[in-house]
Amino acid sequence: METKLVSEHLKQQGFVLIKQVIEPSEVVALGHFCQHLTDDVKTQHLAGRSLNNVAIMQQAGEPFVYRINSLFQFQPRFACLLAHTKLMSYVEAIVGEPVLPSYESIVIKNSLDSLGFDWHRDMAVKTQEPIITLGIYLDDAIAEQGALKVVPGSHCSQLCVCDIKRQLSDSRLQSVNVTAKAGDVVIHHVNTAHCSGKQESSAIRRTIYFEFRAVSHFINNPRFSSQWIEKRQALMANIKALNLEHTQRHFQLPNDFYNTQQIEAAEYCFEFAQ
Repeated sequence: METKLVSEHLKQQGFVLIKQVIEPSEVVALGHFCQHLTDDVKTQHLAGRSLNNVAIMQQAGEPFVYRINSLFQFQPRFACLLAHTKLMSYVEAIVGEPVLPSYESIVIKNSLDSLGFDWHRDMAVKTQEPIITLGIYLDDAIAEQGALKVVPGSHCSQLCVCDIKRQLSDSRLQSVNVTAKAGDVVIHHVNTAHCSGKQESSAIRRTIYFEFRAVSHFINNPRFSSQWIEKRQALMANIKALNLEHTQRHFQLPNDFYNTQQIEAAEYCFEFAQ
């Protein structure tokens, strides 16, 4: 898919699905990174260690890791994705200038998760800037099994998430299912309303997420310190200086990389009975 078409579709609809951005061999390698990471986190959890930025579900006495934030802290080799030429060409075409990642995480859904993710926006603050969330699918996401749903055009709407949910319930608004295959990438604007249901099959579904913003945005946003920006710029420079294979095998992250992490809150709908 041409970068121009990707940019136009995201600008109009608030999301875009790009097929087979990540090669099958890369998907396998990322899957191995993920398995090693979750096995290690689970071992630490069972040993009684306190783990920040990790969400663990307990079902029938068995722990299951279903979300890890500050991803590079746990597995720096996921940073190899920032050196992926095809992937980053789409990101920079959408944003229109050099970018930095705001955060990185992985979500692992399985049939034990009975909740899914309710309708929300990734950022509560309304913005027309091209701030985007990018999801890299390591497994197939099927509509009938709780895959992503989005409300097209909602990134431009002034409605709150609660009003969007009401208008969806009485069919004044329509959502669409986003079916993805392993290796596909879904990009959406941070103000696009979206949700996903519980995983209806016995298979797991793993998605790596990045948020990207323009470097100029970070410089002009007082939420992000110059120290934070410099660390992220150094990360990107170091990755670009290495080849992809070297990044996968040998990349290391400074110990204080996440010390000053601050991003805006998401917007969910919380309503209470009268």
